[in-house]
Amino acid sequence: MKIIRVICALTLTFAVAFTALFGWKKISEESLDKTPSTYKGVITMWQIDCFEGGTGSRKQFLLKSARAFEKKNNGVLVMVTDYTVEGAKNAVKEGKVPDLISYGIGAEQSGFVEINPKRVSKGGLVGEKCFATAWCRGNYVLIYNTALVESVEGINHFDSLLVSQNEFTQPLTAFTLEGYSANNVEIKKPMDAYVKFVSGKTPYFLATQRDVVRLKNRAFEFGMIALSEYCDLYQYVSVCSKDPVKSFYAQEFVSYLLSDSVQTSLNGIGMYSDFTSANYDETEYCLLQNTKAKHTVSAFTPAQKLKEMQEISALAVKGDSVALNKIKNILI
Repeated sequence: MKIIRVICALTLTFAVAFTALFGWKKISEESLDKTPSTYKGVITMWQIDCFEGGTGSRKQFLLKSARAFEKKNNGVLVMVTDYTVEGAKNAVKEGKVPDLISYGIGAEQSGFVEINPKRVSKGGLVGEKCFATAWCRGNYVLIYNTALVESVEGINHFDSLLVSQNEFTQPLTAFTLEGYSANNVEIKKPMDAYVKFVSGKTPYFLATQRDVVRLKNRAFEFGMIALSEYCDLYQYVSVCSKDPVKSFYAQEFVSYLLSDSVQTSLNGIGMYSDFTSANYDETEYCLLQNTKAKHTVSAFTPAQKLKEMQEISALAVKGDSVALNKIKNILI
């Protein structure tokens, strides 16, 4: 019995001594090990809406994608929070910085790190470097009331035009670059414009994918032309985190958003992919998916520049060639 006690005492003494001299270093190293294969934590993402979507919530779509991403990356959580443009700016002033931001043109966010996605949007490039890419998009459309107009084929000048425009969008740029012009242009906020059109007395409506959804849900008879020269209705995603591990997982989530499995499911929110085909069956939605604009503006265009662009396009739509050339100089 004494021998057993002595052996136990010696073993315990050795274990304590080894831990004190060497083990603490090993434990410390392991506690600081946050390589991509072992990291467990939260990736924060802000969702900022700068234009109307299609149907449903882009935040909810991101959350659904995040849950699927988490199942593929054990121990990593993605938290998505809604922000307004001003709310996001105020949060940054308070020192808050997310790991990822989903946003539209006009959000005026900065501090992004370079990313290397397999699918690149030209609006997110600065020189040859990519700082943003579009995970979904909308489209501008010229809608006409078939109870008042049989067709717009062959028409390039309109006496009157109702326009849906919000704070940052450029519908008249899209309209003008198609070669159209108009005498009397009435610009309204999106919902106000839609309400006026469905009253049934307005023949021509310059709108977006959101209005197509509204009209179809209402069973309103209409015809449409998808505009293909210009679009700025892109929902971009950028990485903000400078932390190596968080940045790694943030970029992995960007890659996941751009994967076929996610892109083809954008029909769930009435939005479209710039890289593949979302699963639509109805004619109008298929037309919007298959229409990809030739031009856009930078994802990082300042809000003031966008305001100026709206003013210039209001002149260009009435035939001002100088204003049209100014617009063309802004495009990419």
